[in-house]
Amino acid sequence: MIKKTLFYLSCLFFFLSVYLFIAAVWARLYFGVIEWEQVILNLTQPLEGVAVQLMFGGFVVVFFIGSVFGFVLLSLIKRFFPKCVSLLLLTGAILLLSYPCSIWHLVDFIRAQTTTSRLYEENYTVPTIQASHRNLILIILESYEKSFQNTEVFGENLSPKLTHIQNENTSFNGFYQLKQTGWTITGLMAALCGVPLKLNNHFINLSSFKEFMPNLMCWPEQLARQGYQNVLMKAAAIQFTGTNHFARRHGFQKAVGYKELKDKYDDNHESEWGLNDRAFYRAVQDELTNLAQTNQPFFLTTIQADTHQPRGHLNPTCREKYHDYRDAVICSDSATADFIDWIKQQPFYQNTTVVVTGDHLVAATNIDSLLKKLPRRDIYLTVINPANNKKPLAHQFTTLDIAPTILDALGVHFNGTYGLGRSLYRTEKTLYEKIPDFEFLLSCRSEKYASFGNEVSVDIFDVPKNLTAVYSGETIHFSTDVFEKVAVKGLNEFVLNQYWSDADEVDLKIKLGFSAPFLLRFSLKVPLFGISEEKITVFIDNKKQADWIFNAEQTPDTVLEITPNLVKENILTVKFKIQGKKQYEKAYSGVLFESMRLQALP
Repeated sequence: MIKKTLFYLSCLFFFLSVYLFIAAVWARLYFGVIEWEQVILNLTQPLEGVAVQLMFGGFVVVFFIGSVFGFVLLSLIKRFFPKCVSLLLLTGAILLLSYPCSIWHLVDFIRAQTTTSRLYEENYTVPTIQASHRNLILIILESYEKSFQNTEVFGENLSPKLTHIQNENTSFNGFYQLKQTGWTITGLMAALCGVPLKLNNHFINLSSFKEFMPNLMCWPEQLARQGYQNVLMKAAAIQFTGTNHFARRHGFQKAVGYKELKDKYDDNHESEWGLNDRAFYRAVQDELTNLAQTNQPFFLTTIQADTHQPRGHLNPTCREKYHDYRDAVICSDSATADFIDWIKQQPFYQNTTVVVTGDHLVAATNIDSLLKKLPRRDIYLTVINPANNKKPLAHQFTTLDIAPTILDALGVHFNGTYGLGRSLYRTEKTLYEKIPDFEFLLSCRSEKYASFGNEVSVDIFDVPKNLTAVYSGETIHFSTDVFEKVAVKGLNEFVLNQYWSDADEVDLKIKLGFSAPFLLRFSLKVPLFGISEEKITVFIDNKKQADWIFNAEQTPDTVLEITPNLVKENILTVKFKIQGKKQYEKAYSGVLFESMRLQALP
């Protein structure tokens, strides 16, 4: 019996190792060398509007090849080594696991998770900034390198027009890509907040963030407070990795992507990631025209997609020359340069600074053999029409340093630092230059970083029948009968995971993804139609926790601190008992759970 159990367990471990090995090989071919956090991050994201076929095909390939490989190897072991099958399976599993552990740096990841760093406590700073009310356009190019200009390696300069723009303006050399900033969302955070995205102790679907790091300050928020109109436009899905939630929480009044733009701008030649560059830049031009008419300073960020790995996307307006990724780079160079030329012809340009940068280095493509020949790899970073004549100083820098560098180029009055970034126009060394183990310390646990918060929506495990909501994409549209009963402007449309109840009692079962301590935050609305007062009593595990009184004069602070003893097997049972003082017969008593969030405590 023991021998049989050991055999089945070793088979399970062996096949899991085979699937993980094949997955690592597939990921390496399509996405290059990536970090474990990026692997988990992308596996947990919704694939709407992204390369669904690519990811689905990857799962099929991994499962099919892994199953065939695993069963063939198992048959050979059972045939030639019948007496030590379990031992060989376990040995094979360990050998297979060594590859994903190596390329995903799992040992370093585990070591960092068990080490606490004071990097943020000692070096993180958010200065008070005084904006110049000068417009800013940040053009982020997917996987775009200055290295594309190397004629010896690529056969020609793949970005001749952006090279010309670079030579006529201010360009930066000395870039080093940190492990923590090798994909778009964390590169975006680094440039706008001066910190990378860390997933802390739990891996979640970032599109479920309703308060994306609510205690983190990013400089677009400070611009917004000084009258800027901030817009973020993405050719791919804005929902992917929670970019929409990040943008709206950190200073952008508007954030749109493929889903929002495709009906008007799609020309039937979209890439597998979203709108092609030509169509996307048309949408951006229209947005800029509208922003310029508001007579307010604006900050527009754009993220294009045609140079996305693994193959890039060749817009049909461009001719195919190399039949590989180089064609997409050449075509994107032309589209971006034309867009910049258009900006220069607009009336608002004289009062506008333009920053053009890659979000990270390109990873796996069908020109990997050429990329390996490059003596040095650098992202593209150029400033056009800065507010002053400052000259950049020689620095070794990372994406984190782009944040204060942009502010300096915009003519903002501040101390030259932002987050962990240091301006490349100043004499102070970057943290990458000053701290030898800077990259490792970034990955370590940090109480300061944890205090920024990662508030995620509650996952309701068992939705009661008396909770009513109809889903439509990322937005809930309440059913007609509910909307008719609650006829309040704007009340029929809210973000995901929000529910309406008109029952006297509501029972919720909430599945938790991480352990206590944490805060459970309820944001409630009580439309008082014919009701002078509504009382909500909250029970957890049948124990009374709070009484909340809602009336015309007060809205209570609806926050509960949950202790571990209230959670049973990762399930939290919450009951809301509703009592309304009705003024007439058709008065409507109920509660709208506008948002329900878990906030991990440090």
